[in-house]
Amino acid sequence: MNFAKSYITDEAGKIKSVILDYKLYQKIEEIFLDQGLLKAMREVEQKEEVSYEQVRELIKEL
Repeated sequence: MNFAKSYITDEAGKIKSVILDYKLYQKIEEIFLDQGLLKAMREVEQKEEVSYEQVRELIKEL
């Protein structure tokens, strides 16, 4: 994949940061968020379901 980017370097020429096109950044962020959601869904997939009323009662306790 080839995309436009710029680099920020220190005095020695070592790359310290990368500047990406905003649309590309949004796509990358969306992929990370989707992966996090998928992981969370898999973690709770086998867990016991909680009803709406049970959640309301738990919130009241806080």
